[in-house]
Amino acid sequence: MLTEAEPELQVVLNCTRTAIVTDASPEPLPLDDTPDWDRVVELARYHGVVQLLYEGLEVMARESGDEFTVPADVLTRLSSIVQGKRMRNLAFTTELQEILERFETRGVRVMPFKGPVLSAVAYDDATAREYNDLDLLVHPEDIPAAADILEERGYEWRGGTPRLDDAALLGGPVTKAIVHEYEMRGPEFDVELRWRVGDAERPFSTSFDELWDRRGAVAVGGQPLPALAQSDRLLVLAFHGTKHRWYLLKWLCDFVAALESADADWSHVLARARETGVERNLLLGAALARAAFGYDLPVPILDRLRTDGRVSELATDVIESLATGTRQAPTRLESARFYIAASDSMTALVPFLLLYSAFHPSYSEYQFCPLPGPLHPLYYVIWPLRLFVETPQWQRQQSEEPLNEAT
Repeated sequence: MLTEAEPELQVVLNCTRTAIVTDASPEPLPLDDTPDWDRVVELARYHGVVQLLYEGLEVMARESGDEFTVPADVLTRLSSIVQGKRMRNLAFTTELQEILERFETRGVRVMPFKGPVLSAVAYDDATAREYNDLDLLVHPEDIPAAADILEERGYEWRGGTPRLDDAALLGGPVTKAIVHEYEMRGPEFDVELRWRVGDAERPFSTSFDELWDRRGAVAVGGQPLPALAQSDRLLVLAFHGTKHRWYLLKWLCDFVAALESADADWSHVLARARETGVERNLLLGAALARAAFGYDLPVPILDRLRTDGRVSELATDVIESLATGTRQAPTRLESARFYIAASDSMTALVPFLLLYSAFHPSYSEYQFCPLPGPLHPLYYVIWPLRLFVETPQWQRQQSEEPLNEAT
């Protein structure tokens, strides 16, 4: 456990562990360490685990007796927050079901891989996990149709420029996509259409076709919905947490909940992780589960952890960062360094650099000159031309700013 963390963060960890891990008992703090409850709630909201905090506190209040008393007003306040989130999640679930029905009717291949589906399969409750949008993994060939369906339903692309030709935005065999997802904003909900897990610079190596062929199903609101296979889910969660340097407890809770719900052949999971190039990501998630929650890991995972010293260093780095209680996301550079350090091989640096955004045309080029899909490679010509045209304007603006301030 995070013994060096402030008492308030220890309460959050204790409660989330109690809520997630089977047969886990709360470990009350001594009476002289009564936490600042406003700080407890603040940390839980930041880390996206308010619902798990409330569930754990209910158990703690029920089982701790006089050793640790949860103020009634704290439970009442949290109950109100949680009820609001659960109602919102129910609405998300209904929206997801209706979207997927329309996709199925039009032959769109889609897998919701977070949101209600992850909540249902990992927490056994579609409303237990906190989420703010719906993440849909769609076959690249079906992205235009999926975006059209959402627009028909009242969603708008956040891009600010019309989708004149999706092929120009999605790139080609030898060109990088201008966008790595479509962020669609609706009247009540937001949807992210993705054709890969990860982002343009740090993509998850397994293709949609492979994930689709291995897919399973999970009941959400009584309706079976497509879901990632068990091993793929664990690897995707480990990859996602590592990509973000595990700075939110929410991602670690998701990973631990997925471990709890898994009935896996761990040797097979490790083999899949090696094939996918995310074995160290998986081991890091496991090491953090043990360090933060005291989680009992499967023997094959423990055995493999003992042979990878770098994972211990990375886990220590994350735990120390979490223990500070600082509410600050890592910088882009910090995340990139951590991602490379947590890669299975330093050769991961090569594709990362090749895909680095600064070396490729961006959405600015599309706004500057929308092109049809087959002409997408011309953006690599437009890109330096736009920079050539705009750089003098930017330099002139910079030079004029002090003058304007002086007058």
